[in-house]
Amino acid sequence: MNDVVWYLLLIVAGFLAGVVNTIAGGGSFMTLPALMLFGLDPKIANGTNRVAVLFSSGAAVVTFHRHGHLDRELANRLTLPTMLGVPVGAWLAVYLPPDAFEPVFGAIFLVMAVVLMLNPKRIAAANVGSVRSRRWIKPVFFAIGIYVGFIQAGMGILILLAMSLTNSGDLVASNAVKNWIGFLVTLAATVMFAIYGLIDWLPGLVMAVGNVIGGVVGAKLAIKKGNRLIFGFLIVVMIATGLKLIVTSVYQWLG
Repeated sequence: MNDVVWYLLLIVAGFLAGVVNTIAGGGSFMTLPALMLFGLDPKIANGTNRVAVLFSSGAAVVTFHRHGHLDRELANRLTLPTMLGVPVGAWLAVYLPPDAFEPVFGAIFLVMAVVLMLNPKRIAAANVGSVRSRRWIKPVFFAIGIYVGFIQAGMGILILLAMSLTNSGDLVASNAVKNWIGFLVTLAATVMFAIYGLIDWLPGLVMAVGNVIGGVVGAKLAIKKGNRLIFGFLIVVMIATGLKLIVTSVYQWLG
């Protein structure tokens, strides 16, 4: 297969991931395998993937902002603790194998998918969080920052779940904040990976073309279809993400 075809496949994978990342999260489970099939080492693919995610989240943020769905004050308040966790996670990603905690996170995603299906109001209804739960917002987002720096994939899922602590209930507004946080923390992680020489810029930028288009399309779909679309995407992606993490870990253990 020649290089032109590979680059076209990277753009297609980027587009699909951009849509999924913007609406729910977990698009990196499409782009990471695509980058590794392209011939990149897993650690280089992990760093290169941040370039594409950076562009898609940026495009999504601009789209949400233009339609008046971005709460900048809330976004900035939640970004700080998340940003503090990113360097810790990126440092771990440099020195630990990327699959170190995959089965644990996989199980968490599956459990939370079941919990949300049984009780959708946990994330999609307003005023579900208590004062005590809101006290956990900063520690929770710091932990998410560590995860983002470490593996990135599934970041949007975790942020949307954590946004339920803000008592919002508006998944479109939460999605806008999620993409804002995702853009800034991915920028920080990209800088860290670039410093360590773990980014192959050409395939990353080519994939970013698809990611940008997917980010805009995903944001417009989320705005148009609202909470129901986002909730449906979230459940499907959580189950797929959880199964993928667990199956991959079992396969590597058996192999």
